[in-house]
Parts: sequence; C-alpha cells; structure tokens
Amino acid sequence: MGDWIVTVFLGDSLTAGFQQGPGSLPLRYYPFTNMLESSLRMWLGEIDAERDIVIVNQGRDGDSTVGLLNRFDVCVKSEDPDIVLIWGGINDLSSMVPPGDIYWNIVKLVEKTRAIRAFPVVLNVAPVGGVHFNDQVRELNHCLMEYCRSCGVTCLDVFSLLVDGDGKLAEEYSNDGVHLSDKGYRTIMQSIYSKLVEIIQGLITN
Repeated sequence: MGDWIVTVFLGDSLTAGFQQGPGSLPLRYYPFTNMLESSLRMWLGEIDAERDIVIVNQGRDGDSTVGLLNRFDVCVKSEDPDIVLIWGGINDLSSMVPPGDIYWNIVKLVEKTRAIRAFPVVLNVAPVGGVHFNDQVRELNHCLMEYCRSCGVTCLDVFSLLVDGDGKLAEEYSNDGVHLSDKGYRTIMQSIYSKLVEIIQGLITN
C-alpha cells in the first residue's frame, strides 16, 4: 500500500447509483461513492496526514456477475486497488440465472481480488419489491454469508438494512422497488463507511 489507498466498487446499477424518479423527475445517479470518499478523506486526514484515499466506482447499469468477471482485469486489476467491494447478482436473478451459478461467480470475484493482494468486501443482494423474488435473494444471500464466514471474507448485510416487515424492499428506501432512493443510499453508506474505516485502520497498522 502506497500513499494512496485505492478502493474499487465493482457492481451493477445499484453500485453506479442509478435512481428512478420519484414521480416525473428524470433519471439520475446518486453520488454515494463520492460522498463516501469525501467523508473517508476527512477522517483519514485526521489520523494519517501522509495518506489519502480514492474511490473508483465501476458500477455498470444492467451488469451481471459474469459481466463483472469479464471486466475484472480492466476495471479492477488495472487500478492496483487495496480494497475491492463486490456488489452484484440482482440482474442475474431477474434473468432467471440459478442462485448457485451466481454464488460461484461471486466466489470467483473474491478469489480474483485476493489474487491481486487486495482486500475483498462482499455486499449481499438487496431486497426487491416482490416477496416471491426475495426468496431467491435470501437463498443466495445465505450461501454468500456462509461462504464469507467460512473463508474469513468481510460481508456487509445490506439486505437486512433495507428490508421491511413483509420481507420486501422498504418503500422509504426506493422509488421503483429495485433501485435505491436517497434515503436508501444514506442507510447503506453508514454501514459501508464504518466497515471501510475498520479495514483501512487495519491496513495502516499492518
């Protein structure tokens, strides 16, 4: 690790910050990774003035876990990252890809991250507006969290942060039942920020 701590977010439209609406408002992208970077830079400057952090957002609308694998070298390895956050799977499920196939693709992404000596962080799949679809989301998330526990990989449970009492994506966190609202992003940002602080502290002291 050099003077710059490079963090890459790899994922789909949720990673990119894509937002629908609300109402008749146009499509837009919520700059949550920019906001995270600003907060982390302020914190890091207080404890280690010799280092800085940059966050590279490699979210792509509509991408699948196969797509993430295919562009890993170009979008992640080329950045020589210290930390890689992996967030994907919802587009695979909507395309009827079996949860087991998605699971193995994410495992491969973790292995690729470790192979370039970066710290992998898996975000599990967020809930959606349909209860039935969330059964598959839960199945995949269970497998991912078990894998992460058994292999010592950090996993952020964003599903639990965003789900309502009926097992769906809470309406307050989304405008379309899939993508996150401002409040949805602010909710997961708190968890991501805390985990990145913990990881960076470990990188600095080791």
